[in-house]
Amino acid sequence: MWSFLERLLDSSTLSPHGICLLWEPELIWLHVISDAIIAASYFSIPFALAIVVYKRRDFQFGWMAWPFATFILACGLTHVFAIYTLWVPVYGLEGLIKALTAIASIFTAVLLWPLIPKVLAIPTAAQLREAHIALAEEGRQRQRSEVLLQRFREAEANENKIRQAQKMEAVGQLTGGIAHDFNNILTVITGTIDILAEAVTHNRQLAEITGLIRDAAERGASLTRHLLAFARRQPLQPTDVDVNALIADTIELLRPTIGDRVDIDLRAAPDLPRALVDSNQLVTAIINLALNSRDAMPKGGTLLIETRAAELKPADVHGHDGLAAGDYVAIALTDTGHGIAEADLPKVFEPFFTTKDVGKGTGLGLSMVYGFVKQSNGHISLDSTVGRGTRVVLYLPRAAATSQPALADKRQPDLRGAQEIVLVVDDDKLVRSYVLTQIESLGYTPLSANNCPEALAVLDSGAPVDLLFTDVIMPGAMNGRDLATEAQKRRPGLRVLFTSGYTENALDQDGRLDEGILFLAKPYSRAELARMLRVALRETEPKAVRETAAGVVDG
Repeated sequence: MWSFLERLLDSSTLSPHGICLLWEPELIWLHVISDAIIAASYFSIPFALAIVVYKRRDFQFGWMAWPFATFILACGLTHVFAIYTLWVPVYGLEGLIKALTAIASIFTAVLLWPLIPKVLAIPTAAQLREAHIALAEEGRQRQRSEVLLQRFREAEANENKIRQAQKMEAVGQLTGGIAHDFNNILTVITGTIDILAEAVTHNRQLAEITGLIRDAAERGASLTRHLLAFARRQPLQPTDVDVNALIADTIELLRPTIGDRVDIDLRAAPDLPRALVDSNQLVTAIINLALNSRDAMPKGGTLLIETRAAELKPADVHGHDGLAAGDYVAIALTDTGHGIAEADLPKVFEPFFTTKDVGKGTGLGLSMVYGFVKQSNGHISLDSTVGRGTRVVLYLPRAAATSQPALADKRQPDLRGAQEIVLVVDDDKLVRSYVLTQIESLGYTPLSANNCPEALAVLDSGAPVDLLFTDVIMPGAMNGRDLATEAQKRRPGLRVLFTSGYTENALDQDGRLDEGILFLAKPYSRAELARMLRVALRETEPKAVRETAAGVVDG
């Protein structure tokens, strides 16, 4: 083997290639320059391939560049030796280089041919353009589909809103239709049961019966009150409220009802802005939510009540009709109870829906809270996880920074009259008779009218009247508000106290009592009537006072 290589590489008996060209300069330099250019080009190609493969490692067949580069590099070497053998006859070494080039070419060809079908399967530029056009069209079609889907969802959401509005309108109409007459009946029952209770204090059995009747009347009044609240038809009297103080007082009322098994943890934010809200209804809402939390923790747990200043941004109020971005006062109640199933969450604010056992809840608590918050231009959110608990957050509008809180008169006023003359106007004979009896027993001089024209006739007769006590909803062209306006034209300065079981927006705007309105909601007790008469005649409390029994629904 070595002797073969020695003979192959022995050039002592050989002549350089230039002799064959007779050392003609033109021929010599033609070969030298041509082979040099070819060699330089061959040497540059592998480097170019290496750079491309290194930069574009995503090429599917990039590895094929390396055997091809080896082959091209070997070809370049053959041209270098073609120049060298013009003067030095190393034909053996040149032959070995050519043999290596042949091996590289065969290896490259063997690898290349099987790749041809795979390479041909790669889409052409035209095919890629067509695919791009098809993909773009598919994207546009998908975009159109998404737009249609979004429109469908918006239409479905609007349909749900319309359905909810229709439901609330139906509940409002139904409730409003019965509230007036029903509360008239309850007014007589509530008032007369107070009189009866005083008369039978010596008889335990009769006293218990009167208590049952009173409880039943209060439950009936609470039912209509909370249905009106859900339908956002309950007249509200928003005032400047210190939420922290109100919640602290409410907790003291709650502790005996909640029991020892439930710990109430109050975390009140310092310097909390005041809220513009109906304080009585807010107390009722907090009590309802707290009782729901108690019922969700039969074995005990923790009820966390937090207050904080909150800001709702446009993104937060998107999709909530009637809710404006801005500053709010947030009240969060979080319990560690059994939670609410995900399937039930969309229905929790519907009236009469309850997850409690039969007889343990009316399903009106959350619906009342929902209606109250919405009517107050606020927002309510509810999150619940089965086994972990429920969190309810109320967002209530802040009071204006320049507003002043109403100062309550801490003195105990004398609730008896001093023979002031009160004109009672009510189309319901039973209610009118009851009120006349009660007013007279409280030390007033009553006058009576069945409707608005009769009341105006009394005023036109010149009879002295200190207070007009009128129902709001009455048959005929005039309601109680119209009567008050006309009466004050004829008797400037005449004081007016309104009463009704349902006002039908006669006294309020967007569910809020107009400024300067004194209103006593039916049904009312003798004590409530006595206090409001003194308020109206002596103005011992601020204007726009409304007295309602704070009904709590265990829902």
